[in-house]
Amino acid sequence: MPDLSPEAKARAVRTIDVAAVFADNAEIIVEALPDLPEGHVLVALVDAEHAFTGTHHVEKVNLVERIPQIEGDGWAMVFSPGASVADVRRRTAEMADIARARIAAIDRILARRAGS
Repeated sequence: MPDLSPEAKARAVRTIDVAAVFADNAEIIVEALPDLPEGHVLVALVDAEHAFTGTHHVEKVNLVERIPQIEGDGWAMVFSPGASVADVRRRTAEMADIARARIAAIDRILARRAGS
């Protein structure tokens, strides 16, 4: 059963806000990509207060362990060499669209239940 709680809706709203922060920093993210060592990806971070906190080089083989360590209570997005500003903005737009769809689904289900 999907999470229809007010907290789930609030998380989706925060995701939309965070996607905008990543998008606003697309140029900074892309500028850091050429410095990636072989076998690494770039992890961009937004903290719990919705501030962009920079990027980290993370070895691909250590992603699963490292991302939770550097992400903390915030959000992380992973980028590979060759990503463009347009790619970053497309991914952040998709992130926000998915969150908006989640909000709409929660609202529809709750409205339907209230009407029953």
